[in-house]
Amino acid sequence: MDNLSSYVLPDGSLNGGKLWRREPLYQGMNGKVVERFYPSPERSYIFKPLTNAESMDREAWIYRHVLNLFPPVYPRLLASSEKGAGEAGWSVFEDLGPLRHEYSVELAIEVVKQMAWWHAFPESHWKDLNGQGNKPPIEQISMSLKTRRDEVDALLEEAGSTMRLDGLLRGLAEGEAFLGIRVLSHGDLHLGNYAKGEDGKLYIIDWEHVHMNSPFWDLYHLIDMSHPLFPKTLPLSERERLLGYYLKQSAFHGLNWDRNDFIIAYCYFAALFSLWMLLLISGDLKRGDSVWPEARLRAQRSETMDSLIGCLVRLSLVNDDRDSSSQQPRAAGGEL
Repeated sequence: MDNLSSYVLPDGSLNGGKLWRREPLYQGMNGKVVERFYPSPERSYIFKPLTNAESMDREAWIYRHVLNLFPPVYPRLLASSEKGAGEAGWSVFEDLGPLRHEYSVELAIEVVKQMAWWHAFPESHWKDLNGQGNKPPIEQISMSLKTRRDEVDALLEEAGSTMRLDGLLRGLAEGEAFLGIRVLSHGDLHLGNYAKGEDGKLYIIDWEHVHMNSPFWDLYHLIDMSHPLFPKTLPLSERERLLGYYLKQSAFHGLNWDRNDFIIAYCYFAALFSLWMLLLISGDLKRGDSVWPEARLRAQRSETMDSLIGCLVRLSLVNDDRDSSSQQPRAAGGEL
Protein backbone atom coordinates (compact mmCIF):
# COMPACT_ATOMS: atom_id res chain seq x y z
CA MET A 1 0.00 0.00 0.00
CA ASP A 2 1.32 3.44 -0.90
CA ASN A 3 2.26 5.92 1.79
CA LEU A 4 -0.20 8.42 0.33
CA SER A 5 0.85 11.33 2.51
CA SER A 6 4.28 11.17 0.88
CA TYR A 7 2.73 12.49 -2.35
CA VAL A 8 1.49 15.68 -0.65
CA LEU A 9 3.64 18.72 0.07
CA PRO A 10 3.45 20.62 3.40
CA ASP A 11 1.32 23.33 1.77
CA GLY A 12 -1.38 20.75 0.93
CA SER A 13 -0.61 20.45 -2.78
CA LEU A 14 0.46 17.38 -4.77
CA ASN A 15 4.16 16.71 -5.20
CA GLY A 16 4.25 16.42 -8.97
CA GLY A 17 7.86 15.34 -8.96
CA LYS A 18 6.91 11.98 -7.41
CA LEU A 19 4.05 11.19 -9.79
CA TRP A 20 3.86 9.31 -13.06
CA ARG A 21 0.83 11.28 -14.19
CA ARG A 22 -1.88 13.65 -12.92
CA GLU A 23 -5.27 14.64 -14.38
CA PRO A 24 -7.32 17.68 -13.23
CA LEU A 25 -10.97 16.79 -12.57
CA TYR A 26 -12.61 20.01 -11.40
CA GLN A 27 -11.83 23.31 -9.73
CA GLY A 28 -13.23 24.28 -6.35
CA MET A 29 -14.70 27.69 -5.61
CA ASN A 30 -11.37 28.75 -4.07
CA GLY A 31 -9.46 27.86 -7.24
CA LYS A 32 -7.87 24.65 -5.92
CA VAL A 33 -8.12 21.63 -8.20
CA VAL A 34 -9.32 18.11 -7.44
CA GLU A 35 -7.11 15.65 -9.36
CA ARG A 36 -6.63 12.03 -10.28
CA PHE A 37 -3.00 11.12 -9.72
CA TYR A 38 -0.94 8.10 -10.68
CA PRO A 39 2.12 7.11 -8.63
CA SER A 40 2.64 4.53 -11.39
CA PRO A 41 0.72 3.44 -14.51
CA GLU A 42 -1.00 0.69 -12.49
CA ARG A 43 -2.25 2.74 -9.51
CA SER A 44 -4.39 5.86 -9.28
CA TYR A 45 -6.11 7.86 -6.53
CA ILE A 46 -8.23 10.98 -6.19
CA PHE A 47 -6.59 13.95 -4.49
CA LYS A 48 -8.89 16.57 -2.99
CA PRO A 49 -7.37 19.70 -1.43
CA LEU A 50 -9.43 21.97 0.78
CA THR A 51 -11.87 23.53 -1.72
CA ASN A 52 -13.66 25.86 0.69
CA ALA A 53 -12.77 27.24 4.11
CA GLU A 54 -16.02 26.09 5.72
CA SER A 55 -15.12 22.40 5.35
CA MET A 56 -11.74 22.39 7.14
CA ASP A 57 -11.24 18.94 8.72
CA ARG A 58 -14.93 18.26 8.14
CA GLU A 59 -15.01 15.55 5.49
CA ALA A 60 -12.64 13.26 7.40
CA TRP A 61 -14.83 13.72 10.50
CA ILE A 62 -17.94 12.85 8.48
CA TYR A 63 -16.27 9.70 7.21
CA ARG A 64 -15.35 8.59 10.72
CA HIS A 65 -18.59 9.44 12.51
CA VAL A 66 -21.37 9.35 9.89
CA LEU A 67 -20.49 7.36 6.78
CA ASN A 68 -19.17 4.46 8.84
CA LEU A 69 -22.87 3.57 9.32
CA PHE A 70 -23.74 3.78 5.61
CA PRO A 71 -23.79 1.15 2.88
CA PRO A 72 -20.84 1.55 0.46
CA VAL A 73 -22.33 4.22 -1.81
CA TYR A 74 -19.33 6.54 -1.37
CA PRO A 75 -15.62 6.36 -2.29
CA ARG A 76 -13.36 5.14 0.50
CA LEU A 77 -11.24 7.75 2.24
CA LEU A 78 -7.67 6.41 2.19
CA ALA A 79 -5.69 9.23 3.81
CA SER A 80 -6.13 12.80 5.01
CA SER A 81 -4.20 15.64 6.57
CA GLU A 82 -3.90 15.96 10.32
CA LYS A 83 -6.62 17.83 12.15
CA GLY A 84 -5.88 21.54 12.21
CA ALA A 85 -4.09 21.68 8.86
CA GLY A 86 -6.29 24.62 7.87
CA GLU A 87 -5.83 25.86 4.31
CA ALA A 88 -3.28 23.08 3.75
CA GLY A 89 -5.89 20.40 4.43
CA TRP A 90 -6.33 17.54 1.95
CA SER A 91 -7.85 14.08 1.45
CA VAL A 92 -7.05 11.12 -0.79
CA PHE A 93 -9.87 8.83 -1.95
CA GLU A 94 -10.03 5.59 -3.85
CA ASP A 95 -10.35 6.08 -7.58
CA LEU A 96 -13.75 4.83 -8.78
CA GLY A 97 -12.79 5.42 -12.39
CA PRO A 98 -14.72 7.70 -14.74
CA LEU A 99 -18.10 8.64 -13.25
CA ARG A 100 -21.10 9.30 -15.50
CA HIS A 101 -22.88 12.39 -14.18
CA GLU A 102 -25.75 11.94 -16.61
CA TYR A 103 -29.24 12.62 -15.32
CA SER A 104 -31.93 9.98 -15.60
CA VAL A 105 -35.01 9.55 -13.46
CA GLU A 106 -33.97 5.95 -12.80
CA LEU A 107 -30.64 7.08 -11.32
CA ALA A 108 -32.36 9.82 -9.30
CA ILE A 109 -34.73 7.19 -7.91
CA GLU A 110 -31.73 5.20 -6.69
CA VAL A 111 -30.48 8.32 -4.89
CA VAL A 112 -33.94 8.92 -3.38
CA LYS A 113 -33.97 5.39 -2.00
CA GLN A 114 -30.68 5.97 -0.20
CA MET A 115 -31.73 9.45 0.88
CA ALA A 116 -34.95 8.24 2.50
CA TRP A 117 -32.87 5.71 4.45
CA TRP A 118 -30.44 8.26 5.89
CA HIS A 119 -33.27 10.74 6.53
CA ALA A 120 -34.98 8.11 8.70
CA PHE A 121 -32.34 8.30 11.45
CA PRO A 122 -33.78 10.20 14.45
CA GLU A 123 -32.36 13.68 14.91
CA SER A 124 -31.06 12.68 18.35
CA HIS A 125 -28.73 10.16 16.71
CA TRP A 126 -26.65 13.02 15.29
CA LYS A 127 -26.32 15.14 18.43
CA ASP A 128 -22.56 15.51 17.87
CA LEU A 129 -22.98 16.85 14.34
CA ASN A 130 -22.46 20.60 14.11
CA GLY A 131 -22.36 23.13 11.31
CA GLN A 132 -24.49 24.24 8.38
CA GLY A 133 -24.46 23.61 4.66
CA ASN A 134 -22.65 25.65 2.03
CA LYS A 135 -25.74 27.80 1.41
CA PRO A 136 -27.87 29.75 3.90
CA PRO A 137 -30.95 28.07 5.40
CA ILE A 138 -34.32 28.64 3.74
CA GLU A 139 -35.33 31.11 6.46
CA GLN A 140 -32.33 33.30 5.62
CA ILE A 141 -32.97 32.87 1.90
CA SER A 142 -36.54 34.09 2.46
CA MET A 143 -35.31 37.17 4.33
CA SER A 144 -32.85 37.91 1.52
CA LEU A 145 -35.64 37.72 -1.07
CA LYS A 146 -37.69 40.24 0.91
CA THR A 147 -34.93 42.82 0.57
CA ARG A 148 -35.06 42.42 -3.23
CA ARG A 149 -38.82 42.20 -3.61
CA ASP A 150 -39.05 44.10 -6.90
CA GLU A 151 -36.45 41.88 -8.57
CA VAL A 152 -38.18 38.76 -7.27
CA ASP A 153 -41.60 39.83 -8.51
CA ALA A 154 -40.02 40.65 -11.91
CA LEU A 155 -38.70 37.08 -12.05
CA LEU A 156 -42.16 35.76 -11.22
CA GLU A 157 -43.62 37.84 -14.06
CA GLU A 158 -40.94 36.45 -16.38
CA ALA A 159 -42.02 32.97 -15.30
CA GLY A 160 -45.57 33.83 -16.39
CA SER A 161 -46.99 33.53 -12.88
CA THR A 162 -49.54 35.74 -11.17
CA MET A 163 -48.09 34.72 -7.80
CA ARG A 164 -45.93 37.18 -5.92
CA LEU A 165 -43.33 36.86 -3.20
CA ASP A 166 -45.73 37.42 -0.31
CA GLY A 167 -47.91 34.55 -1.49
CA LEU A 168 -44.93 32.20 -1.73
CA LEU A 169 -43.77 33.18 1.74
CA ARG A 170 -47.24 32.53 3.16
CA GLY A 171 -47.27 29.15 1.47
CA LEU A 172 -43.88 28.31 2.96
CA ALA A 173 -45.12 29.28 6.41
CA GLU A 174 -48.12 26.97 5.98
CA GLY A 175 -45.68 24.11 5.42
CA GLU A 176 -43.81 24.92 8.63
CA ALA A 177 -44.47 21.43 10.01
CA PHE A 178 -42.17 19.98 7.34
CA LEU A 179 -39.56 22.71 7.77
CA GLY A 180 -39.41 21.98 11.49
CA ILE A 181 -38.32 18.39 10.88
CA ARG A 182 -34.55 18.02 10.93
CA VAL A 183 -32.89 15.13 9.14
CA LEU A 184 -29.33 14.29 8.19
CA SER A 185 -28.64 16.12 4.93
CA HIS A 186 -25.87 15.47 2.40
CA GLY A 187 -25.97 19.22 1.90
CA ASP A 188 -24.93 19.53 -1.76
CA LEU A 189 -26.61 16.69 -3.63
CA HIS A 190 -26.64 18.16 -7.15
CA LEU A 191 -25.95 16.05 -10.24
CA GLY A 192 -22.19 16.57 -9.97
CA ASN A 193 -22.15 14.75 -6.63
CA TYR A 194 -23.77 11.48 -7.62
CA ALA A 195 -23.14 9.21 -10.59
CA LYS A 196 -22.89 5.70 -11.94
CA GLY A 197 -19.46 4.11 -11.75
CA GLU A 198 -17.87 1.82 -14.31
CA ASP A 199 -19.22 -1.08 -12.26
CA GLY A 200 -22.78 0.19 -12.80
CA LYS A 201 -23.26 1.08 -9.12
CA LEU A 202 -24.48 4.35 -7.65
CA TYR A 203 -21.87 6.48 -5.92
CA ILE A 204 -22.48 9.65 -3.92
CA ILE A 205 -19.46 11.89 -3.36
CA ASP A 206 -18.38 15.12 -1.62
CA TRP A 207 -19.86 14.70 1.85
CA GLU A 208 -18.13 17.65 3.52
CA HIS A 209 -21.36 19.69 3.71
CA VAL A 210 -23.34 17.14 5.76
CA HIS A 211 -25.54 18.88 8.33
CA MET A 212 -29.05 18.79 9.82
CA ASN A 213 -31.79 20.35 7.71
CA SER A 214 -35.32 19.93 6.38
CA PRO A 215 -35.85 16.87 4.14
CA PHE A 216 -36.62 19.42 1.40
CA TRP A 217 -32.95 20.47 1.31
CA ASP A 218 -31.62 17.22 -0.14
CA LEU A 219 -34.72 16.82 -2.30
CA TYR A 220 -34.32 20.27 -3.84
CA HIS A 221 -30.65 19.73 -4.62
CA LEU A 222 -31.42 16.39 -6.22
CA ILE A 223 -34.53 17.40 -8.16
CA ASP A 224 -34.41 21.12 -8.90
CA MET A 225 -30.91 22.42 -8.19
CA SER A 226 -29.06 23.45 -11.36
CA HIS A 227 -25.31 23.43 -11.90
CA PRO A 228 -23.27 25.04 -14.70
CA LEU A 229 -21.27 21.87 -15.39
CA PHE A 230 -24.02 19.27 -15.05
CA PRO A 231 -27.13 20.27 -17.02
CA LYS A 232 -30.36 18.31 -16.80
CA THR A 233 -33.96 18.57 -17.96
CA LEU A 234 -36.73 17.65 -15.53
CA PRO A 235 -40.30 17.15 -16.79
CA LEU A 236 -43.05 18.06 -14.34
CA SER A 237 -44.14 14.43 -14.10
CA GLU A 238 -40.67 13.38 -12.91
CA ARG A 239 -40.75 15.83 -10.01
CA GLU A 240 -44.02 14.27 -8.84
CA ARG A 241 -42.63 10.76 -9.38
CA LEU A 242 -39.47 11.39 -7.36
CA LEU A 243 -41.33 13.07 -4.51
CA GLY A 244 -43.90 10.27 -4.48
CA TYR A 245 -41.17 7.63 -4.37
CA TYR A 246 -39.47 9.48 -1.50
CA LEU A 247 -42.74 9.40 0.47
CA LYS A 248 -43.16 5.69 -0.25
CA GLN A 249 -39.62 4.92 0.93
CA SER A 250 -40.02 7.16 3.98
CA ALA A 251 -43.17 5.28 4.96
CA PHE A 252 -41.21 2.02 4.66
CA HIS A 253 -38.81 3.45 7.26
CA GLY A 254 -41.66 4.55 9.54
CA LEU A 255 -42.02 8.20 8.48
CA ASN A 256 -45.50 8.95 7.12
CA TRP A 257 -46.52 12.27 5.58
CA ASP A 258 -49.58 13.37 3.66
CA ARG A 259 -48.60 13.18 -0.01
CA ASN A 260 -50.45 16.27 -1.23
CA ASP A 261 -49.40 18.51 1.67
CA PHE A 262 -45.78 17.37 1.37
CA ILE A 263 -45.57 18.04 -2.38
CA ILE A 264 -47.22 21.45 -2.06
CA ALA A 265 -44.87 22.45 0.76
CA TYR A 266 -41.91 21.23 -1.28
CA CYS A 267 -42.97 23.34 -4.27
CA TYR A 268 -43.14 26.49 -2.13
CA PHE A 269 -39.68 25.70 -0.75
CA ALA A 270 -38.28 24.96 -4.22
CA ALA A 271 -39.81 28.07 -5.81
CA LEU A 272 -38.20 30.34 -3.21
CA PHE A 273 -34.87 28.56 -3.47
CA SER A 274 -34.95 28.83 -7.28
CA LEU A 275 -35.71 32.55 -7.08
CA TRP A 276 -32.69 33.01 -4.82
CA MET A 277 -30.56 30.99 -7.23
CA LEU A 278 -31.74 33.15 -10.15
CA LEU A 279 -30.64 36.27 -8.30
CA LEU A 280 -27.21 34.72 -7.64
CA ILE A 281 -26.79 33.73 -11.29
CA SER A 282 -27.88 37.18 -12.48
CA GLY A 283 -25.29 38.74 -10.17
CA ASP A 284 -22.55 36.49 -11.58
CA LEU A 285 -23.54 37.43 -15.13
CA LYS A 286 -23.54 41.16 -14.37
CA ARG A 287 -20.17 41.13 -12.62
CA GLY A 288 -18.54 38.84 -15.14
CA ASP A 289 -16.19 37.46 -12.48
CA SER A 290 -17.59 33.94 -12.07
CA VAL A 291 -15.42 30.82 -12.27
CA TRP A 292 -18.00 29.50 -14.77
CA PRO A 293 -18.10 30.57 -18.45
CA GLU A 294 -20.94 32.92 -19.38
CA ALA A 295 -22.57 30.36 -21.69
CA ARG A 296 -22.72 27.84 -18.84
CA LEU A 297 -24.25 30.42 -16.51
CA ARG A 298 -26.91 31.32 -19.05
CA ALA A 299 -27.76 27.65 -19.48
CA GLN A 300 -27.95 27.32 -15.70
CA ARG A 301 -30.26 30.31 -15.53
CA SER A 302 -32.56 28.78 -18.14
CA GLU A 303 -32.65 25.48 -16.27
CA THR A 304 -33.38 27.22 -12.96
CA MET A 305 -36.18 29.24 -14.55
CA ASP A 306 -37.69 26.02 -15.92
CA SER A 307 -37.62 24.50 -12.43
CA LEU A 308 -39.25 27.61 -11.00
CA ILE A 309 -41.98 27.50 -13.65
CA GLY A 310 -42.61 23.80 -12.96
CA CYS A 311 -43.14 24.43 -9.25
CA LEU A 312 -45.30 27.50 -9.87
CA VAL A 313 -47.50 25.55 -12.30
CA ARG A 314 -48.02 22.89 -9.63
CA LEU A 315 -48.90 25.53 -7.05
CA SER A 316 -51.28 27.30 -9.44
CA LEU A 317 -53.22 24.05 -9.83
CA VAL A 318 -53.62 23.88 -6.07
CA ASN A 319 -54.74 27.51 -5.85
CA ASP A 320 -57.20 27.01 -8.72
CA ASP A 321 -58.71 24.06 -6.88
CA ARG A 322 -59.04 26.14 -3.73
CA ASP A 323 -60.68 28.99 -5.61
CA SER A 324 -63.07 26.57 -7.28
CA SER A 325 -64.00 24.97 -3.96
CA SER A 326 -64.63 28.33 -2.33
CA GLN A 327 -67.10 29.23 -5.09
CA GLN A 328 -69.20 26.05 -4.76
CA PRO A 329 -72.77 26.66 -3.46
CA ARG A 330 -73.25 25.43 0.11
CA ALA A 331 -76.22 23.41 1.31
CA ALA A 332 -78.12 24.13 4.48
CA GLY A 333 -75.97 23.63 7.53
CA GLY A 334 -72.88 24.92 5.77
CA GLU A 335 -71.85 21.59 4.23
CA LEU A 336 -70.96 21.19 0.58
